[in-house]
Amino acid sequence: MYYIGRSEADSPEVDNEVLIEAKDTYLRVGSFVNCKITSAGEFDLFAVPF
Repeated sequence: MYYIGRSEADSPEVDNEVLIEAKDTYLRVGSFVNCKITSAGEFDLFAVPF
């Protein structure tokens, strides 16, 4: 399961998504979270919060 986010420079309709792993983490909708990018797909980035 992943949370869906974006970086500060991304636009919601045209840019990629940052998929944040949701292992034991609870993130609030609309909050800012520092994440580390762990890998990249063709269009999306995968990250873990820290």
